[in-house]
Amino acid sequence: MIEEYNKARRAGEREYKNRLTKGEYPFVPALDDIVPDNEVLGRRPVGLIEIPVWLIEGTKTRARQNSFAPGFMPLLDQDTEFAIKWSNLYNAQMEEGFNSPIKVYEYLHRFYVLEGNKRVSVSRFLDMPTIHADVTRIVPPEKVLEENPVYAEFLEFYKVCPLYDIVCTIPGSYREIAELLGHDPDDGERWSEEQVKALRTSFWNFSETVHALQSQMPDMPLGDAFLVYLRIYTGEALDHYRGKELDKRLLKIRKELLTVYRSYTEDDVSLMESSDEVVNAGSIITKTGSMITRPGSILGKVLPVKQYSEKNPLKAAFIYDRRPEDSDWIYNHDFGRRRMEQTYGGLVITKAFIGLIDSTGSDAPEGTTGTEAAIREAAEWGADVIFTVSPRQMKYTLRAAIEREDIIFLNCSVNLAHQAVRTYYAKLYEAKFLAGVAAAVEAERIGSHRIGYVSDYPIFGTIACINAFAIGAAMIDPDVRIYLEWSTKQDNDWWHSMEKQGIDVISAFDSTHRVDGSNVYGVFRLERTGRAQAGDQNDAENIMGEPGAGPGEQKSGPKEQECKVYNIAAPIWKWGKLYEIIIRTILEGKYHASLVDRKDQATNYWWGMISGVVDIELSDDLSPYTRQLIELLRSNIISGTVNPFDGELKSQTGWVRRKDEPELTSKDIIMMDWLNENVIGEIPEKATLNDEAKSTVSVSGVK
Repeated sequence: MIEEYNKARRAGEREYKNRLTKGEYPFVPALDDIVPDNEVLGRRPVGLIEIPVWLIEGTKTRARQNSFAPGFMPLLDQDTEFAIKWSNLYNAQMEEGFNSPIKVYEYLHRFYVLEGNKRVSVSRFLDMPTIHADVTRIVPPEKVLEENPVYAEFLEFYKVCPLYDIVCTIPGSYREIAELLGHDPDDGERWSEEQVKALRTSFWNFSETVHALQSQMPDMPLGDAFLVYLRIYTGEALDHYRGKELDKRLLKIRKELLTVYRSYTEDDVSLMESSDEVVNAGSIITKTGSMITRPGSILGKVLPVKQYSEKNPLKAAFIYDRRPEDSDWIYNHDFGRRRMEQTYGGLVITKAFIGLIDSTGSDAPEGTTGTEAAIREAAEWGADVIFTVSPRQMKYTLRAAIEREDIIFLNCSVNLAHQAVRTYYAKLYEAKFLAGVAAAVEAERIGSHRIGYVSDYPIFGTIACINAFAIGAAMIDPDVRIYLEWSTKQDNDWWHSMEKQGIDVISAFDSTHRVDGSNVYGVFRLERTGRAQAGDQNDAENIMGEPGAGPGEQKSGPKEQECKVYNIAAPIWKWGKLYEIIIRTILEGKYHASLVDRKDQATNYWWGMISGVVDIELSDDLSPYTRQLIELLRSNIISGTVNPFDGELKSQTGWVRRKDEPELTSKDIIMMDWLNENVIGEIPEKATLNDEAKSTVSVSGVK
């Protein structure tokens, strides 16, 4: 079979010349060159396993290096002993397969051959997916692990799921794979052989299909692409789809794959920070409510636009994961829905659908309609646009959006990058900054330098609210300290904690509507009047209830003593205004304008005071001087001359930004994972949170 050797050798020579032309090393690499001191590093036997052939990077020593081009195709002449042995191994593999494992070292998720280089070469030539190997891992030093956090995550993943095949490049990927498949990545429980085999089979089916559709699929690491596939199809991804059905699925999500990958690797997300970016061009609405296009508009010439009127209204569906009467978050969105509908008269009709998600993030608790079913109901109703109002609903929203390209889908979240689903959120940190100013004035008035702050989930955007509040307070009182509590931590009683520390000025719920009937919201001052008696029923002014929590709301602890609540300032989410703006872009045919709908980019609406979707309410009891100061700062935020995160920034651990250094980008603000120097507290670990918080953090948590 020397002719097969010559075919392999010609492939090797082509690769050799190609590398030389590019000025690259023309032989397979040697681990001894990559890590010269590998002999002194720790070694751990992994054992006899099947390893992916494509992950075999090179040789262990330099001895056989020059015999192979990169890719392990041979380079030596056909009359050499090497060529004869290669051909004999080829014959053996074709007749009965290799009868002994190769020996390899693994370093940073790549394999280097100690014994069996020619067997690897034959395997590569035959496009064999795996080969039996005796693996020894060379453990990188701590510094290298810090520089390669994804590999460090892989090592933890491998302990419970011994699978080398899936190679991811984005931090957090291995944890997410485990969570998507119903495993707790922190419990250390080893997966069953059946579970490991199911994941591996699914991945290989996915890989084969991607390879077959190569010209139509984005160029990205297979592991990263597989994670996106898992996000969309989750449990069904392990049903071992093959052939045309899998082809169809992958072709549907190919844009999604590229969008998600680019959002991580190139930070390529279209972040729309002002409603002016999407409403100041294209077309207008007539008095009768029908849509017309301005003469000469490129938009009108290129994009087909659906005509809406009172006889043919736009239908907007809202999917809630809790009932409005059980959740302030949902109540406020529903209020915004109804207000938006009134704004447009009969041109827009809306309908709310309840699609419950349980505390663990699972769809449809027993005996109820889940989010996925609610989305189907909305589609059957004839919805033109569907809003889902929680990050926990994103996976159901995304899957529906891929299947129903005739419907516009949006999800209330920030920094979840998808092509098929746009996201929307509000810059509440702007109002929180002003609330911090009001809180510090009140704390100083009563002779205190301490303010309490109750937050809910450590998700994107939340940390910016905490820090903006702390900075606003420090502008009034440089000695102020912000005592941070998390209402969603297991067995946490923030009310008791504030009482124990004697903190009387507190920032808590971000909703002036309270399902429990209390007025404990925004920034408030407590006036303690004595212990409550067991079984007392306080009036509305004194109630500290236990409502269901959602993004932007917190659960209070049990009341420890009677008190009077004096409201000082309240940040306001104006969801009706936000929905009005988004619906307007659809009515006017600008939703898909090239300014917004950019190829292969995710689009996030992130609007604040300048767009009218965030504001602050102030108590009439505030000093007129304080009101004047806050109104001045508010005007400057709207004009863009004041940003809470301008100037020097210092965290609990050191400088974030010094004077004259580059300003924080919007992405930096969204993804903050540090707390300002005057904050007393910490960002909680996911394991310390309650089930509902864990499920939310799994989707949108600060990494």
